[in-house]
Amino acid sequence: MARYTAHALVIGVHPWGDADKVVELFTAEKGRVRAAAFGSRRPKSTLAAALQLFNELDVSLTEGQRLDTVRTSSIQHHPKKLSEDIVTMAYGSFVAECVSEFLPEKQPEPRVYDLLRAVFSAFETRNPRIVALLGVYQLMEFTGLQLSYERCVRCGRLLSEAEDALFSESAGGALCSDCHAQEGTSSQPYPAALRRFIAAALAFDWQSGEKLTIATKDLLAAEAILIGYLQRLLGHPLRSLSFLQKL
Repeated sequence: MARYTAHALVIGVHPWGDADKVVELFTAEKGRVRAAAFGSRRPKSTLAAALQLFNELDVSLTEGQRLDTVRTSSIQHHPKKLSEDIVTMAYGSFVAECVSEFLPEKQPEPRVYDLLRAVFSAFETRNPRIVALLGVYQLMEFTGLQLSYERCVRCGRLLSEAEDALFSESAGGALCSDCHAQEGTSSQPYPAALRRFIAAALAFDWQSGEKLTIATKDLLAAEAILIGYLQRLLGHPLRSLSFLQKL
């Protein structure tokens, strides 16, 4: 079995048996990888400290049929706030769960790795609710499942800057007033201010240090669009959202 090394972010950790873990990694080289970490729940395991959620690692793995196997790992960065603040951890788990649900295994996506690394870093200094929202909006652009935010999903017309429209998850995005009248699907208001925020979210540069301000009503509406669509795709609630609702 081939052995390989990778730069990885830990996006999932699951107990397995009495002393082992199954870890989910997002790697720069191979995309999303599931791997067994044998003995990693034992107190003296050399893998125990490294294989914690959100850690950035250098890892050595052996390829397997169902699961790869972690051989060695070393911590390159341990995000303090993501590990110690329960609210930040919950929003980070939402981002990680979306990666796990919507990105295929063993498909290299170096841009997603860079994005995820930037998002995890942003959790240390920025509002975790806004970081998670922007991060998942951007991540969905790599899945092939993204919605149409700027053009009418039916006629393809680019919505004008000040034009209020409608939004339909079932139709796949924005609807101009003419197409909505013909469509007859359930929809929600999609005002120009909300559309501008989503456009800014999709274009946000995590390295810029730019502040992103948002009105509460637009934040709630943008969350409703995103979460409603994610759960429509999955057919079930996201586990991380159930936890967030209890906080």
